[in-house]
Amino acid sequence: MSAAVGAAVVSTSAPATASPPGAPAALPENALVTLGVQAGPPPVANRTGISTTLKVGDDLYQIDCGLGSLNAFTNAGFTFDGLRSMFITHLHTDHMVDYWSFFLSGGYTASKGKAPVTVYGPGSAGGLPPSRVGAADPPTIDAADPTPGLAATTHALQQAFAYTNNIFMRDMGTDDIERLIDVVEIPVPPGSNFQDRSPTTPPFPVISDDNVVVTATLVSHYDVYPAFGFRFDLKKSGVSVTFSGDTTKSDNLIALARDTDVLVHEAQFSLDDAYYGNRFPPGYLASSHTSAEQVGEVAAAANAKRLILSHYSPTDLPDSEWRNAVALHYSGDVAVARDGQVFAI
Repeated sequence: MSAAVGAAVVSTSAPATASPPGAPAALPENALVTLGVQAGPPPVANRTGISTTLKVGDDLYQIDCGLGSLNAFTNAGFTFDGLRSMFITHLHTDHMVDYWSFFLSGGYTASKGKAPVTVYGPGSAGGLPPSRVGAADPPTIDAADPTPGLAATTHALQQAFAYTNNIFMRDMGTDDIERLIDVVEIPVPPGSNFQDRSPTTPPFPVISDDNVVVTATLVSHYDVYPAFGFRFDLKKSGVSVTFSGDTTKSDNLIALARDTDVLVHEAQFSLDDAYYGNRFPPGYLASSHTSAEQVGEVAAAANAKRLILSHYSPTDLPDSEWRNAVALHYSGDVAVARDGQVFAI
């Protein structure tokens, strides 16, 4: 990747929240749109949950589906017909709460004969950890199948919304949502399990189509398994974009992101429990996330050409504080993403 092409990866619009009403601006041929950058399950006023769309020509690849992401997807000028594939990094609420909305509401607009959207994501964890907050006998939802993967979750959602779909198919002639989705649970390398969640492993393949080659790795995010980072290598341009997912500082992720043009990485400014008023269980942050300074270490070790911070907290810090922390180890270009921001790639 030449320096000239790398330098062309620039922000091309203001955050969507600041855009005037009306039709969205025309997007670059290839673009990364940070639909939402908000971390965590609770709703936050005027914020969209973590979600990103990678646009390659007319094809759209959706990475995670946080709260409000379908509306943000629409606000960006995207339509369900353009959606080719979806990638879920892990099965925490804040990364998938709008997952079914893309099909339940977005799928309502599908053109007849639209190819199914292939959804890649985690299979079953295979087991639950003990309580981390002192409950000797924590409750278990659906004890017979307490750790459903993405395929079982999708089937359950289809059943839960059977009535509205049956009515719309009869009254409006819409497609059966089940026909619009093809779930692929990503096989994990041998040697990992819900107790040993991210052993050292080289990147492994997910898909290759006419636009992209996608590879993945296992990352460490507290008790969640599997949790993935994803890398997209665009075939025509040669540009690569790597998404960390939610993770601690990860050697697996560094290997996946080696020489990437764009690294989209999560961040907590600090991993000190006291920094957030001790509202997390002791040690949770250090076992779940990456500090701003550590993100700089990751970007430098991976030799990333550009770093985009997303899924970061707190969101009210000046950008200069994030950049100063990252710059302790990384000298490349750093963007602190906003909801609806567009990056040409």
